[in-house]
Amino acid sequence: MTFDQLNINSPLARALEDLGYTHPTTIQHRVFPIVMSGRDVCGIAQTGTGKTFIAFQIAWKLFQSRWNLSKDGERRPRILFLADRNILADQAFNAFGAFPEDALVRITPNDIRRKGEVPMNGSIFFAIFQTFMSGPNDTPYYGDYPSDYFDFIIIDECHRGGSNDEGNWRGILEYFSPAVQLGLTATPKRKDNIDTYKYFGEPVY
Repeated sequence: MTFDQLNINSPLARALEDLGYTHPTTIQHRVFPIVMSGRDVCGIAQTGTGKTFIAFQIAWKLFQSRWNLSKDGERRPRILFLADRNILADQAFNAFGAFPEDALVRITPNDIRRKGEVPMNGSIFFAIFQTFMSGPNDTPYYGDYPSDYFDFIIIDECHRGGSNDEGNWRGILEYFSPAVQLGLTATPKRKDNIDTYKYFGEPVY
């Protein structure tokens, strides 16, 4: 299976060719069609097998095709990459460097406090759960966005709290439930993270 056989659009095909990629990994092949159909999905893959790159690929395709929840093509999608550690959010931000500079936004508490509002002037947003949970007077910052603001949300290491019924951050995902949500993890399904798979459905890989 090659990327050409996935019927990806020309801008994405050129970007992949420029990066030297010709064949998708198994998880990339499985996840692409599901996300494009608008369903939430979870993918499991070992560290180093392409989870961040599949997130980039899908985000790039959605961005270039102007896909959004309205499916009207009138605007580019608003995409959120959520992680639980700054280093993961920073790594993803850097990995998405092929996007136009003004499309990428790194959300931090200091920037929000300095500007007095959450950023809305971009297309691809990167944040950690803790930033969204912080806010003045115990009011979480994520509530400053309309619940349907984001079209697509990528949750890195989704087994660590975000989709867990006992996790403090589950409310963020539920608040943004109109968005298509892609959970990525390197941790296989087991009893102590069963809620992750209950939330997203059975892993596709």
